[in-house]
Amino acid sequence: MEALLKNISNALAGFACVILVLVMLTTFADVLGRYFFNAPVTFAVEMIQLGMGLLVLLGLAITTLERGHIAVDIADTLAPPRVRRMFALFASLCGAAFISLIAWRLWDRAMNFRRDGLATDVLFVQIWPVVALMAIAAAMAAAVAIAQLFIPALTKKTPEFDVDMEV
Repeated sequence: MEALLKNISNALAGFACVILVLVMLTTFADVLGRYFFNAPVTFAVEMIQLGMGLLVLLGLAITTLERGHIAVDIADTLAPPRVRRMFALFASLCGAAFISLIAWRLWDRAMNFRRDGLATDVLFVQIWPVVALMAIAAAMAAAVAIAQLFIPALTKKTPEFDVDMEV
């Protein structure tokens, strides 16, 4: 199970990398066309908007798997280890619930967009498949968060993500 979740998370992160490159190339072409040729890419704004939404949600599973979410540990330093474990469990439960809520609401929005036939303004690209993909990516992140509650191997941070940031 943990290998499957890791593979899915890595595949979603790889897909996010492809989307990021496409967003960068679209932005580059739009800026180049706008300022040097006075001919911007007409569909750039809507493609970048859809791509950015995908980027956030496609990266959510790997971030959850690596426990890379932002955490404030003011109370952790003062609490005994047993209380810290309870804090961690509560945070994991809240994270799983919140990500599940995001996935559910995105799926609901995708089905509403499908029913309404909502499309982008310039290219008339249907929006619901993109939002449905966002919902599936959020559902995978929720599955990782739920699995972390039951599979001890998934609760360990990897060394590259276990570095405290100094402010």
